[in-house]
Amino acid sequence: MAQFKTDLKRKIEPFRKLKDKTAKSIFAFGGFFIIISIFLIIFFIGKEAVPLFKSYQVDSKKNFLTNKEIAGAIINFYPDEYNENLLFVNKNGQLNFYNLKEKKVRYSYSIILLEGEKIVSSNSYPANTNRILALGTSSGRILSFNLDYKLRYTSDLDRIVDLTITPSKSFKISENEIIKFDLIEDTESITAVALDSKEKIKFFYKEEIDEDDLFEKTQTSSAIKVYDLIVDLKDSPTDIGLYFDKSSVVVSTKNGDLYLWNVDDETVELLQKNSFSELNINEITMLSGRNSMVISDENGLNSVIFLINNKLQKIRELPRHEYPIRHAFRGNLKKIFTSVDTEGNVKISSTTSGRELLKFKINDFELINFAYKDIGLLALSGNNVEINEFDIEHPETSIKSTFSKVWYEGFEKPEYIWQSAGGTDDFEPKLSLIPLIFGTLKGTFYAVIFALPIAILAAICVSQFMAPKLKNTIKPVIEIMAALPSVVLGFLAGLWLAPRLDSVLVGVIIFPILLILTAFILPPIWEKIKDKTKVKTEGLQFFLISIPVILVIFYFGIFLGDFIENTVFLGSFTDWLYQSAGVNYDQRNALVIGIAMGFAVIPIIFTISEDALSNVPQHLVSGSLALGASRWQTALKVVLPSASPGIFSGVMIGIGRAIGETMIVLMATGNTAIMDWDIFNGFRTLAANIAVEIPEAPVGGSLYRMLFLSSIILFMFTFIINSIAETVRIRLRKKYKEL
Repeated sequence: MAQFKTDLKRKIEPFRKLKDKTAKSIFAFGGFFIIISIFLIIFFIGKEAVPLFKSYQVDSKKNFLTNKEIAGAIINFYPDEYNENLLFVNKNGQLNFYNLKEKKVRYSYSIILLEGEKIVSSNSYPANTNRILALGTSSGRILSFNLDYKLRYTSDLDRIVDLTITPSKSFKISENEIIKFDLIEDTESITAVALDSKEKIKFFYKEEIDEDDLFEKTQTSSAIKVYDLIVDLKDSPTDIGLYFDKSSVVVSTKNGDLYLWNVDDETVELLQKNSFSELNINEITMLSGRNSMVISDENGLNSVIFLINNKLQKIRELPRHEYPIRHAFRGNLKKIFTSVDTEGNVKISSTTSGRELLKFKINDFELINFAYKDIGLLALSGNNVEINEFDIEHPETSIKSTFSKVWYEGFEKPEYIWQSAGGTDDFEPKLSLIPLIFGTLKGTFYAVIFALPIAILAAICVSQFMAPKLKNTIKPVIEIMAALPSVVLGFLAGLWLAPRLDSVLVGVIIFPILLILTAFILPPIWEKIKDKTKVKTEGLQFFLISIPVILVIFYFGIFLGDFIENTVFLGSFTDWLYQSAGVNYDQRNALVIGIAMGFAVIPIIFTISEDALSNVPQHLVSGSLALGASRWQTALKVVLPSASPGIFSGVMIGIGRAIGETMIVLMATGNTAIMDWDIFNGFRTLAANIAVEIPEAPVGGSLYRMLFLSSIILFMFTFIINSIAETVRIRLRKKYKEL
């Protein structure tokens, strides 16, 4: 028999070893595969986020030769959105739409000028879906035209851009030649400010009034207003600009001063005169939206200027040139600024962060212009057109704008702001992640404040004081809470809890206070009467008695809160809070999130803590009780320290769960990205922001990549929390392993 067993063992042994090796290989491969998967996920997320902070370069440089006769007498040129066609503006009023590849004029338009009149200056502005071309003449007139670009394709899928030019407005603003001008034209009015050859500054305003008659709507012009602003200047003007309100006019001078006028209701008021440069200010460039401007001087410095409370204020300096600025351009679609110095050095900067995005050098040029869609710089020298093409995808993002305060247009000071979209194309994206990180920490803090004492005290009660039969019933019920979908909790919190909490707010605040007081008052009373009752101090009877006591305390708190609110707070605690402390109560706030997300976190912390407490060696508990310690003394002085490594791990896992929570926060807060620890205000977390913004984020855009950066930060949060938890757990285990 013994020999048979030995032979059988000898036969089975190779198969057993093979099975062990196979299982070991499978487990090793599984672990290795998981690690590789995590690294690949991190790599993919990082790959999508890194382009936010990359440096840019010129992608291609192209040269085209144009017709010498057409290019010889022009004062300016304007490219289409594909840099394939140029609109040449001739001094004699001829507008030629020239195709660079075909080397021919595809469309011509002749402007009717007065006798001896010439075109001497020009500007182009965005207008709805197309553009406006404005021209200044030698006789003091400003002419505007609508440029209507139409895109079509041939049967061979060759792209063709057609242009239609239609006259829009014509008005006389000066008796002299218009050197520089700025213009705002819309359906309601036309406003212009001009600098003429006699160094006089003229302001023009004409309003179109809609009049409804019985059959149709007609437009009549109101009285035309023309003002002379030169009377207040102390030096020769160099450039002019017009702000979005159509009444704020800014003028630069040769000694580096800026003058600000307000022209409104037939009054001209000089609001400010300040020195903003040590040298001559060459150009004023109004940025898109006309909420801010950039001044360029002979010292090679570009400065961003805001209009705040009718006062010009220097906000930031852009990267400096070594030579005087010769030309400056604003971005048409993005908040970028391009400057070219006298040596042909080009610098493109973000006006939001001040970061230098791109720099390169161009050859000698006579005229230069920025691409319609901010994708290139075109220079004309003789009949040669040089096109430097580039694509600055994310000008508004930088380490500084993402993680530090930025002074945005329309704000009175630098702030942390998240606002990814606006109502107009001129909107300045505000992509600071600090409010979202703050909101994540705020939501986690209030959820943990609510869940931590309940979960740990419940774990101590169940593991140390509850009868085994009742424990086997209660513990699975609490663990089942973890299976509740977070979307259900968010739905209940947003649509059921938040409105009801609003009406019983004072009572809810009083309830935990009453509960703590009761916990101190009832035990001494119970000690005196427990021998006279037949109720056991543990088991189902005691549990069933405890529930009504808690409910009575809760409803008493609600009643007392209603009484206090009506007598002390004059019927409305939220109104009193706003009037006395300036605290605005939002119905969906951090208190609601603390309760709802607390219920999602409680099962995790409770389960891990209860397991840790139950796994404390029984001889420690028996020894403590044998030495005369009470059950509570044993639980707090012996069991709790021994189980602290496991409890701490449970708490940290619960915090990680709260940090990554999405649906509860999404549905139960106002998702307002504000930085305020007030428990009665809402917030926006990183996870909820990803859920809110991802449907509207264009693939590859700044918002899209910023959401990937948010996910990296979330991963870092959980990684740091898990690392801390493991480190502390190991130290606590070493500390208490000798018990």
